[in-house]
Amino acid sequence: MTAISTDKPAVPDVLAPAQLGPLRLRNRVIKAATYEGLSHRSRVTRDLVDFHVGYAKGGVGMTTVAYCAVAPEGRTDRHQLQWTDEAMPGLRHLTDAVHAEGAAVSAQLGHAGPVANPKANGFPALAPASTSTGPR
Repeated sequence: MTAISTDKPAVPDVLAPAQLGPLRLRNRVIKAATYEGLSHRSRVTRDLVDFHVGYAKGGVGMTTVAYCAVAPEGRTDRHQLQWTDEAMPGLRHLTDAVHAEGAAVSAQLGHAGPVANPKANGFPALAPASTSTGPR
């Protein structure tokens, strides 16, 4: 009869530094992307910077800026961040402020496709087909 091992795998220390690809994080705590509602006219605001700096000061290893649309028609709200040349200075400022507190920052990039808000955006929502062809 073979003995069954009761050894449990080691649980990593969430507060220990971690390597995420080429990025070294001060710990394994990552603030997930949750839409903040703090951008205006698709740009970074002081409130958005302060929001993420607060997480960095609180000790997270990385904070994630939520919903940065890759196209104007890809937003679910007309004020959501949009990845444009005009937005880069604000994103750079936010990044520098978070880094100054010892944390890393990431951005959730996306396109809302068929769930985008055409009324608020002034652009039609995009989808692979005008009608659903999938199972009902």
